[in-house]
Amino acid sequence: MAFAKVNGIDLYYEVHGEGPPLVLSHGIGSNHLHWWQQVPALSQHFQVITFDHRGFGFSKDTNNLGPAAFIDDLEGLIDHLAIKKAALAGQSMGGVTIGGFASRHPERVTALILSCSGGGFFPVPHADAFKQAMANVKNYAEFSTLSIEQDGFPQRHPVLRFLFESLAQLNHQFDMKRLPELRAHKFDLDAIVGAKTPVLLIGGEDDNGANSALEKIREAVPGSKFHIIPNAGHLLFFEAPDAYNKLVLDFLMK
Repeated sequence: MAFAKVNGIDLYYEVHGEGPPLVLSHGIGSNHLHWWQQVPALSQHFQVITFDHRGFGFSKDTNNLGPAAFIDDLEGLIDHLAIKKAALAGQSMGGVTIGGFASRHPERVTALILSCSGGGFFPVPHADAFKQAMANVKNYAEFSTLSIEQDGFPQRHPVLRFLFESLAQLNHQFDMKRLPELRAHKFDLDAIVGAKTPVLLIGGEDDNGANSALEKIREAVPGSKFHIIPNAGHLLFFEAPDAYNKLVLDFLMK
């Protein structure tokens, strides 16, 4: 097990394969283990780095800085690995982490890939019923179930649903009271546009809200690509891995 000492914590990470660096940044329902269908495919062509955000998986938030430190943590990890430039791929919450890093350091980003995420650039709207249910969530286990069940994923893939929820149990230490902090970011796309950073946007046909934010990013970033994966929702990387992996590989290897 590998840990990087960054910002007063031990941040868990893994490195797989050789080639140009590609960092995978997980969502709030996930941790590094949820990329199990991406790492074997992508590491054939790239040096794939996965990690656990503080408070998730094996990374403990020992100094209680919370989500406000996510971007600094990623920067610390990339520095720890002596990576000058990397492609960044983030799902949902993880897209906000890499969006913030790319906005801060566009010169260090070879490509930006956002799936089911506003990237911290645009808010993700949700249906009133979902927002009301979220307001009544008492702990991470309840949140995990609500998140998984929001768009038909369990009905489409009951076995994968069981696996996803089982892996998410490692996130029990995340304090749900910190959830509003995840929505506090508002990054500027100007630096990314100015650097002409290649941008790939991936949405799920049945996702509950993120596609409108992705569309706004597409409109704001000249040359960006936006693809919708049919018969998939917010957890598209998990339920439609072949389609997700192909889009990522085609984009990065063109």
